[in-house]
Amino acid sequence: MYSQLSTYFKTKPKLANYGIAIVSWYFVLGGSAQAQSQTLDEITGYATFDNWLYSDTLAVPPSIQTLTDEAVTPVIDRQIAQTPTIFVPTFVLPGVMLPSILPLSQPIPTNSILNPAVIQAPDNTPAVTPANAPNAPSVVPEPVATKDPRYLIPPQTLAPKVVDPFSTQFILNGNKVSHLSTAVITAGDEFGSFRSGDFSFDAYKVLGASNVQTVTSDRVVRVRSQLEVAGARSIIQNRDTSIAVAQPQTLLGFREQISVMGDCLDGSGQTCTFLPGIKIDKSVIDPQKLQPTGARITSQFGDPISPASVAAIQAPGFQGGANGDEYGIDLYLPAVGVVNSTESPALTGSRQEKFATGVAIYGTRLTQNFATNGRESSLGRTIRSLNYIHNDNNQLLNLGVSALSQVLPEIQSPAIAPGLPGARIVVNPNLYRAANAVRIPDSSLTVYQGGTGYAPSVGSDPRIPPAANHQAVWIGLSPVIQRSVSQDYYYVPLGEPTIVSSGGGEGGTVPVSVTLNNFAFNSVGLQNAYSQGYITTYNQKVDRVDVSTINQRTDYYPHLSFTGTQLNEDTLWRYFTGAIFNLGLQSSQTSPDIKAYVGTDYSIVNPRGVSFSVGGVGYVNPDPEHYSQLFANANRSIGLGANPRNNLAFGFNANYIADGAITLKSVPITVNQSFVNAGIALNLGNISLGGTQFFGNLLPGSIDYKTVFNVGWKVNDRLKIGAFVSAFDRNISTNPIGASLSFGLDPNSNSLLALSWNAAEIDFRRTLGSTANVYRDNTVSVSVRHGF
Repeated sequence: MYSQLSTYFKTKPKLANYGIAIVSWYFVLGGSAQAQSQTLDEITGYATFDNWLYSDTLAVPPSIQTLTDEAVTPVIDRQIAQTPTIFVPTFVLPGVMLPSILPLSQPIPTNSILNPAVIQAPDNTPAVTPANAPNAPSVVPEPVATKDPRYLIPPQTLAPKVVDPFSTQFILNGNKVSHLSTAVITAGDEFGSFRSGDFSFDAYKVLGASNVQTVTSDRVVRVRSQLEVAGARSIIQNRDTSIAVAQPQTLLGFREQISVMGDCLDGSGQTCTFLPGIKIDKSVIDPQKLQPTGARITSQFGDPISPASVAAIQAPGFQGGANGDEYGIDLYLPAVGVVNSTESPALTGSRQEKFATGVAIYGTRLTQNFATNGRESSLGRTIRSLNYIHNDNNQLLNLGVSALSQVLPEIQSPAIAPGLPGARIVVNPNLYRAANAVRIPDSSLTVYQGGTGYAPSVGSDPRIPPAANHQAVWIGLSPVIQRSVSQDYYYVPLGEPTIVSSGGGEGGTVPVSVTLNNFAFNSVGLQNAYSQGYITTYNQKVDRVDVSTINQRTDYYPHLSFTGTQLNEDTLWRYFTGAIFNLGLQSSQTSPDIKAYVGTDYSIVNPRGVSFSVGGVGYVNPDPEHYSQLFANANRSIGLGANPRNNLAFGFNANYIADGAITLKSVPITVNQSFVNAGIALNLGNISLGGTQFFGNLLPGSIDYKTVFNVGWKVNDRLKIGAFVSAFDRNISTNPIGASLSFGLDPNSNSLLALSWNAAEIDFRRTLGSTANVYRDNTVSVSVRHGF
């Protein structure tokens, strides 16, 4: 007799951090050989030094940081000095990021023998009580089930717990999802004195998952994994950033009052007004612009005046009439000019941000087809997703693109040779790493992704997994920002108006000549004419505030990308090309705009030498978010004693941004800057001390000179705190100091609470003159991630 155990089993805990996925079928035939395992001394990148060095502008490809194992990766990055408005990058070591996909030397298990040639067909005949047994029932044996010639082992659904989640892990819209994922929600808010709240959330739930394995008649082991995921996330659709400059001024204003009355021209003997009644007073003055918003018409030319009003008008001083009558012209204009000053005014600058968010909803099916014959393995991956973005200007187009994903083909695993009797089933973990290392556009929503991967199982050195590759086509929706600049002003009164001068007169001998809206009149020919004429001038201290606002509207556009990667134990090469298609369907868009690009990057991790990364991308029709750039960085870590957590790390970073900056109405707009820096970090157990020096003027438009000092402390497995301070800073805008804290709420669900505080400064003296101010603000971020 024989017993059969078929498992796609979970690796040992000590190997889980590397995510090694192994397919093993154990066939015990009598006293078959037991599974063996070979191990090497493990060296983990995280044991070498902690990731307390960080970068807000990441030269290393972003996806490299996101591929660490789901069970051990921090939920929210420990970005100590991050604020979305003031840019403060610091030194980054590629070696900190790369071990997640470029592991150091790892143990490669040697598993039991898969030998289908000696395996009989499963006995599906039901157990039947022998006919001669006592009290045996009368039964008719059922026939043996017909064997399916396509399989040595027919399809079997695997229990979730026996499948390593690393082997079913997908990157979906920036989240890592596997068949063991349940529901995860991340929510946070960022607020400050001069910004509106910026609440954001990202939630997803795995609705269903299955893993089905077979051994086909050609001795190829196949596993088909499928996940259904629903999710929603917030997206910023409108962002207004305003820079206000306040300038002290002394305004010149006046009040002019004129009236003319005399005998009516019809010979009735009554007294009539010979000016239209027009009145502008404080009730129609815009309190911010200090300009009239309208005028009140109180009477018409030639209207008769009551005797009571005639008597009131002839009283000393300007009178409009009695009993509520208002005759004549009465104009109050508080801002008709500026009093010149011999002193240069001290200007004051400030910054304000406002956000408006929307919601994106998606439903996704992820399918993976895996095949191995013991000598080589292949992988086919397919992601199909329906996406809905509320209030997006391209809603119909994007819904049509999402519907396209439902008719595009499912990708099968590439064909491999039939298996041989006695083949060891060892799956190269780089096969899965390569699939997750392909470049997926940032901040985008996947519509369709289809890719194939291949990897030999064992290389020339059986202890080191050989290289794997993966190529994919990606269709999705990517954000494109349309910008406009608006300019405005307003006054802030610093006190009440003061009278500078006043004068006037009235009587029957005061001639009045009026020209108004092509209407001309002279009082000389009137009988019994009586005129009033008064004028008063004022000065008022104010601050004139000029505001330039960059209005940003974000909409999502179709995006097509072809990407590939080749990866082994310590190297990663990625190449990609694609385009974002703005078809000009919006009424505000005058012509189509296609942002095409091509790029590549290459990284090497050497735990005992120099690790480095180089790469670049070039864009056609760049903008501040999609720009051409070249980057390079290198670092090295030197151990200090026997404890691998005691080490000295140092290196450099360079990132050159060639284009993307735009100018709107003389306002330059640049989101990211070039930079060159070098840094050093001393790691002593759970304490990390570091410093980074930025070198200005080495690259066009680069970050200027500044020095940033960092400190980090891993208090325990759940609590981590950090802080930074910037010194010798020549930049106009910066973060001089900040701190962060992260606390693991539930290690089993990877739940986390993260807090951060950053001070922000803009030195307006650099642009507005030496008497201007230094604007200061504080930004606080709170975020929580919880898994259910």
